[in-house]
Amino acid sequence: MRKAIIIIMLALVAMTGWAQKKVWDNVVTGHTNVPDFKVTKVAIYNDRTEVFFHLDMHTAGESVPLATKPTLTADGKTYAVKGATVISLTEPYTIPTGGKVDFSLIFEPIPENTYMISVAEPNLWSIANVHDADSQPTGIANTYWRNEATGDWLIGFTKQHVIYNNKVWDIVGQTEKKDAYTLTLNDGTTIRIGKMKKGLRQIAIGKNKAIVCSPIRGAALPDYPMKDQRTGFVDNGYNPKDSVTIIGWLKDMPEEARRQGGDFKVSVIDFLVDEEETTYAKMDSLGRFTLKMPLLNSSEVFIDRKRLQQRTVLEPGKTYFLLSDFMTGQTLWMGDDVRVQNELVVYPHVWWIKDRIPIEQRGKANAMEFKAKTDSSRAAATASLEETIAQHPNLSQRYIDYVGGYYQTAQGESLMQGRYSMPNYELPKEYWDYVTRECWQKAIKPYTLYRDFLNFMDNYLDQIMRYRTWNEYWPYSDYFHAFASNNEELDLLNRWNNWKNEANAKVMAAPEKEREKVVEKLNADNADMIKEVDKILYGPKGMKTHREINLIQRMKQDTFALDSIGADQIIKDIWLSKLVDGIIDETHTSVSPMVIDTLKAMVKNHFGIERIEKANDYYLAIENREFDKLVLKSSDNLADLSEGEALLKKILEPYKGKFVLLDIWGTWCGPCKEALSHSTEEYARLKDYDIQYLYLANESPQTSWENVIKEYNVSGPNVAHYNLPWEQQAAIERHLGVHSWPTYKLFNRDGNLLDLRADPRDLEELADLLEQLK
Repeated sequence: MRKAIIIIMLALVAMTGWAQKKVWDNVVTGHTNVPDFKVTKVAIYNDRTEVFFHLDMHTAGESVPLATKPTLTADGKTYAVKGATVISLTEPYTIPTGGKVDFSLIFEPIPENTYMISVAEPNLWSIANVHDADSQPTGIANTYWRNEATGDWLIGFTKQHVIYNNKVWDIVGQTEKKDAYTLTLNDGTTIRIGKMKKGLRQIAIGKNKAIVCSPIRGAALPDYPMKDQRTGFVDNGYNPKDSVTIIGWLKDMPEEARRQGGDFKVSVIDFLVDEEETTYAKMDSLGRFTLKMPLLNSSEVFIDRKRLQQRTVLEPGKTYFLLSDFMTGQTLWMGDDVRVQNELVVYPHVWWIKDRIPIEQRGKANAMEFKAKTDSSRAAATASLEETIAQHPNLSQRYIDYVGGYYQTAQGESLMQGRYSMPNYELPKEYWDYVTRECWQKAIKPYTLYRDFLNFMDNYLDQIMRYRTWNEYWPYSDYFHAFASNNEELDLLNRWNNWKNEANAKVMAAPEKEREKVVEKLNADNADMIKEVDKILYGPKGMKTHREINLIQRMKQDTFALDSIGADQIIKDIWLSKLVDGIIDETHTSVSPMVIDTLKAMVKNHFGIERIEKANDYYLAIENREFDKLVLKSSDNLADLSEGEALLKKILEPYKGKFVLLDIWGTWCGPCKEALSHSTEEYARLKDYDIQYLYLANESPQTSWENVIKEYNVSGPNVAHYNLPWEQQAAIERHLGVHSWPTYKLFNRDGNLLDLRADPRDLEELADLLEQLK
């Protein structure tokens, strides 16, 4: 009786269609246009196919239509959606707290032997080539094999190519006999592939002994079969002439992905300027490329951020092969020593470790509460790492050290970035001591290993420099040679210095009540000499010399401060090089040989010198370049005006009958200079609108002002530049209510200010506005 009941129940289950045929638990996917949208499982039933998704939106509370008309395709056939769990097919879904969503879509049933599917919501998201990693396609095409003994990726096969020894080879001949294959490559090499036995094949390359290999079924290389106890990464002493090579293949890349990402690219932080440097490589029609890029030392890099979104570490002097197969969804590294790179693909470090203080708490944040928050984040990340190590005990020591070092560096970066939100930038002793002890003194070398280290270092050292007492005095006479342009000026400065010493002695010898009269008479009797000296010391060249001498004094005193905290030579070299490079970049002017020579004498590692000299030569060439000085307007006719409204009216007067686009900027303003760098594009786009471009510079040194104008070609017959005295510029800005830079204002043909947004950084919007006004 019991047996009969069971048979009847099974029959009823089968009749109702709920019998589960097959489940893909170990899912691998090909290309997706939404990286945080993943398929986690596929269940195939008699009456339906259920596809399970995980979405990480990071936008809690937002209502989004996750799926309205999704489709599933397999073997060229489309299967309609029948329903969904958790979400609705007719209503937007509100993302819950935490931003994570797990749901499923139910489609018409697909055949049980289906190997691969694709799912998509038209014009929203698509996930291609979803398949079960536990299933193996017939034959060897589009399969990749690892050395079973070492765990390394040894070889890969496609329909027409073989990947091995860091290269893609063409197959020119192929024979198959009962699941065994012989391939001949374009260089004459023969590859013999044995039959699959117990999930393994023996593969012999050329005359080499056959190697037992297992298929790589998952999205990345499985765990290595043995522990690697090595520590540390290549440290080449920061050699600017060193490089790294990546040969690779973005295989079966959809046209959408090719358009999305353009050339293959790798980005690394330039340690001297704290900016990202990107190297590009053209890809052939199949997606193959070779990229060679300079690499100062072992460094954290971004690999093809838009498509692959991979973050890894590369070592100088090495050659790597990178495969990203968009059809199979696999990412693999090949090379002499790529274990850490493969482990980082499977077990990337967490990204949420870095903490920031909310804007509303800026200037009043509680330092120790914020430190506790970073402690908690680091502890959670470290616990996650320890759990991964426990589950995968063969993870290499270099991987463990690298990820642990990332969390340490990230906490240090967060803690020092947090100072900007503390009252007066002040940090409690306990807070500062922790940063010094746990993050600064334990900093991982080489320093280029983590992108965050540079920001951490800048903030940590700046905090030290901020609270030191500086000696800003330096004797003029020591630098007369720098102020003087010729021997006559040098003689004048020496005479003035001798007279000054004598004059001071006379003043001090006079009765105290008469000293003021003595000073007045001495100055009056020598007024012509004093006037000529002032021209030398406080003219454009003199002011630049003042800045450079102050820079040299800063370099010397910073070195003393760095020595006092035990900073090593490379830290000092980086810091001093950044000081000089920063001045050149900020002012858009060259520095004199005096500064370059001082830097060369103070640093041991010259990795930044070549770059600084190149930037210096660039601005020297600009300074010597002729340009249309008619665009530089004199303010002589404005000398009697002080009110902002009157000044602006006078400046606008010559341009009646034209639209005037006013740009208020400064040479010290990064966003201003970025916008000016697109001036040629702006002028070309708006050429049909009869515009007068008017530029007012805020507190901008003459040479820097002229250099920026020349560098970005901010000139033309309808361009006018003013560099007004500070009081007049401030009066105009007060009149217009300027509180940020750049500020843009548009005036009509009558010289009246229009209450409209006119920002050339959005050229199309500005062109539409001018079209309407025209």
